Amino acid sequence: MKPEIDFALDLEPDVAKALGYQLIDAVVEYRRRLRDLPALQRASSVALDPALREPLPSGPKDPADVVRRVIDDVLPYMGRPDHPRYFAFVPGPSNIVGVLADLMASGFNVFAGTWLEGSGPAAIESTTIEWLAGLAGMPSSAGGVFVSGGSIANLTALHAARESRLAPDDRRRAVIYFSDQTHSSIERGLRILGFASDQMHQVPSTGAFTIDMAALAEAISSDRAAGRLPFCLISNAGTTNTGAVDPLEALADLCGREGLWHHVDGAFGAGAIFSATGRALLAGLGRADSFSVDPHKWIFQPYPCGCVIVRDRILLHQAFSIVPEYLKDAHVDPGEVNYWELSPELTRPFRALKLWMSLQVFGADAFGAAVDRGFELAELAEREVRRLPGWQISSPACMGVVTFRYATLGMDALVADDLNRRIALALTENGYAAILTTKIAGRIVVRMCTLNPRTTDEDIAETISRLDGLAKTLPRKSQASVEDSREDSHSR
Repeated sequence: MKPEIDFALDLEPDVAKALGYQLIDAVVEYRRRLRDLPALQRASSVALDPALREPLPSGPKDPADVVRRVIDDVLPYMGRPDHPRYFAFVPGPSNIVGVLADLMASGFNVFAGTWLEGSGPAAIESTTIEWLAGLAGMPSSAGGVFVSGGSIANLTALHAARESRLAPDDRRRAVIYFSDQTHSSIERGLRILGFASDQMHQVPSTGAFTIDMAALAEAISSDRAAGRLPFCLISNAGTTNTGAVDPLEALADLCGREGLWHHVDGAFGAGAIFSATGRALLAGLGRADSFSVDPHKWIFQPYPCGCVIVRDRILLHQAFSIVPEYLKDAHVDPGEVNYWELSPELTRPFRALKLWMSLQVFGADAFGAAVDRGFELAELAEREVRRLPGWQISSPACMGVVTFRYATLGMDALVADDLNRRIALALTENGYAAILTTKIAGRIVVRMCTLNPRTTDEDIAETISRLDGLAKTLPRKSQASVEDSREDSHSR
């Protein structure tokens, strides 16, 4: 029997409770058996269309059936970044308290834009930002805001930098510096802000994949001599490719001398500030003018959860605050923060709650130990690879990332590139682990990112063993066939 139409869009309390229990049971059961599921499972549109493409329903359906349909027909086909053998991209090993915090934030329909409408949530956000700023070594003047992720965090910081450091007439002369290892979100953000390609000065990296300090100094000097305006340096606190951390202390000194805004892209690596080892690797982070961090990565929160922190909180307010007549009533007390004035978002959810609750339940020391576990796992993977003939370490374990490559003596480089890509894809398609490739020094390499504290030593050893087995059993393509396939893909 179909439910009756309810234009109030509500459910009877008993029905709502039953639905909630069904959802919580499904989440807990998913987490219980996550290890036995494929780390990544995809389906073609041809396979999914018959089950999911349908006319807009005009009448109600049984809510329990709708939930079952999502569980059976939608959620199986996705990557599982919280899987203990998900090593692709940057894993998102969330925790159950953060999941329940998101349920609370949605269930109570929190609007976290103004103090007037969300004073309790604003106080929690302020406290959590103080914790992060303090761990990073920022002064008491620091402040920040939770956003969706690293892309918006970087964009927010760079907009504040532009507004505070550049007069309108100087913007076309301004030059921004970053290394060839910097994440693509930086260039995207700079484009959004109106900077042209010729204002983005990409600096080469060293053999350790960190920015070349001599090349950077020379670039700044030559730009000044040409009448340009060196404005901002963007450094990396853990690159996506190799985990490399730029020399933040030395860069802070250079930026001080040259009058540059120093933004640190810590979307991946800045979460390591919870660990003493991580804080040592990130020395100098607290001297930056701004940095980004993604709690949905190495601080173990559900998606989405990013954060930007600036050395002087006033600069965010100056960069973003616009108060039209219809928002003036939200300005009650100058000491009460309105977070919609600190970022591009006016309507914004209560993202800080999940991190605040997780830290309350588990404590900061547990987070530090979890970060240290990520370091240990990457180092273990490196040791496992080094003992296998035919494999080479392309970049050693750093900040939970290690890259390596199979190439036997005399193997053509292009043939090895093709083989390494097929090795990683074969293991990922199998579902045992999600592991993909990147390019280091012009060559295709296998990349592992080991952030999940629930990953075991056995998970690492077996993943490496399976990669080695594939390297020895997958058919080799000839150099000519690899070159032909590359030419064919380029022509398309």
